[in-house]
Formats: sequence, C-alpha cells, structure tokens
Amino acid sequence: MSSEPQPPATRPPRTDVLPESYALRVTDDEVRVWQYNPTISEPEGEWQAIETIDQANAPRFTLDYATLATPDGDGYWIYSKSYDCAMDCD
Repeated sequence: MSSEPQPPATRPPRTDVLPESYALRVTDDEVRVWQYNPTISEPEGEWQAIETIDQANAPRFTLDYATLATPDGDGYWIYSKSYDCAMDCD
C-alpha cells in the first residue's frame, strides 16, 4: 500500500455520492481507492485519493452497500459506503 501524494488523473465519475463514501478503481495491475469528503473549498464534497494497492499483494476487500459500475477501458469502479482492505500474508 502507498499513500497518494498527488491524485491520479482519473477521478471517479460518479457525482451522486454520500460524504465519506468510497470508490475503488480496479484494474489488472492495481486498485486505486478514493474517498468523497467535504472540504473548505468544496463544502458539497470532492473525491480525494487515499491509496493505491498493487494487485500482486492479493488484496481482499470488505465493502458495505457496494455498487459495481459497468466496466470501461481497462477496469471498473466499485462504490461503497465503507472500505477495509487486508493483504494476502502467505
């Protein structure tokens, strides 16, 4: 896992979200995690990059009220009210 110093160019396209909910962009190589938070400059909320997880680490996710978006390009989006991740420790 690594923290994102600068958000990647591809932000979640969904705009009808609840504050503090999550979006995961899943591709063959990685999973990028975003959280929708209100800020001083955007009181209605905006997406903020949380972390990028390499698929080689075999991440396992726990999501609540998850919604899967139609795949596009090289991956797909999952939107969730909560998010937790564990790595394969074998």
